[in-house]
Amino acid sequence: MIPPVDPESSPKSAQILAQLDRVLSSTPFRTSKRCSDLLRHVVTAACEGRLDFLKERTLGVEVFERDPDYDTNQDPVVRNTAGQVRKRLAQYYLESGRDRELRIELPAGAYLPQFHQPAAREAEVPAEARAEPAHKVEVHPKPRYAVLGGIGAAALILGTLVFVLARWRTPNAMDLFWAPLLKQPGSVVLCVGQGHTYKLKGDRDRLFEDEAESADGLAAPAGSIPLSDLVPIWDRAIGINDAQTLSRLSALFGGFGKPVEFRGGRSTTLGDLRGKSTVLIGAFNNSWTLSLTGELRFYFDDDPAAKVYLVRDRLHPGNRAWQVHADQQPAQDYEDYAIVSRVYNPTTEQPVVVAAGIKGGGTAAAGEFLTNAVYMADALKSAPAHWEKRNVQFVLKTRLFGGTAGPPQVIAAHYW
Repeated sequence: MIPPVDPESSPKSAQILAQLDRVLSSTPFRTSKRCSDLLRHVVTAACEGRLDFLKERTLGVEVFERDPDYDTNQDPVVRNTAGQVRKRLAQYYLESGRDRELRIELPAGAYLPQFHQPAAREAEVPAEARAEPAHKVEVHPKPRYAVLGGIGAAALILGTLVFVLARWRTPNAMDLFWAPLLKQPGSVVLCVGQGHTYKLKGDRDRLFEDEAESADGLAAPAGSIPLSDLVPIWDRAIGINDAQTLSRLSALFGGFGKPVEFRGGRSTTLGDLRGKSTVLIGAFNNSWTLSLTGELRFYFDDDPAAKVYLVRDRLHPGNRAWQVHADQQPAQDYEDYAIVSRVYNPTTEQPVVVAAGIKGGGTAAAGEFLTNAVYMADALKSAPAHWEKRNVQFVLKTRLFGGTAGPPQVIAAHYW
């Protein structure tokens, strides 16, 4: 459990709660009960050391009275409200004089508040420095209107400077990577791949449920099933790894206060993507990934003769090291590869980000890379100047253990 907020070097709980009252009584928060309730809850919980309860589902239940098993993706009330809280906190601290107050922040992508003491004032001028000079210089006071004018000009300059500095902070690698999508108006489309999934007609699924378990799992029912009994449900199902990536990205954009739209790859049309920033999830189960990014340097390919799927490099076409066998079983330990791209696409006329692996484990690793500030910052340490204004691609490698992807590792990068 994370220790409660009250070390000697941090603001005391009494200071924090007093500042919370000031913030909640301000105009930005008086006009929103929802934002006030969420901020009060997370700050109070942090002061009381109940940091393990600052999770999305718990907050949805305790603050917004949702059912304990509610779907956080279908009802992102916590993420959306947290985004609004961040905006209102920024508005509050833009007001003149707020720079001298204890600062309450709710970092993007998290519900654990942070508290910062105001910057220390300049030290008092020592007495010896205030001593009168040996030779007095007689200064005639300016007319009162001139003095007032000078004070007014200085106040205007100072106010402008405070405003600019308050609005400005050094963006981190995560901010810069996602900036092209975040600055576009409207929502971001999260388009997730959908594989070939089937169900059996009628109650034939019960044939599998009624079979006794063997040492290797459920024994297959005797006999065969005609193709006519298989019903495609390609547009109604997604894989667990793709779902994890979808959830991570949804939480990320919620932290930025950016609305999202969920789309299944099989039911998505070009009209759904044109004019909207898009994130494409999945590769061989998402035709939009293969279509919109197939001409880039790093791309996905398959070799039916060798029964492998690959990540290819147009600059090194003979490289076949980044491949996975088509018959690779998910439960086995193996290496998967993924491509993360952020490009401006001329077809949709908008920025497009791709999070896609050869198999599901690679997609899960890509989703973790795109939502983890540490991984992102490490990958961009050697990036060229002004990379944030360029297109970028990364090739990732991850090791799967029992079907679970390990940390993503960047093995190639390209900027243009």
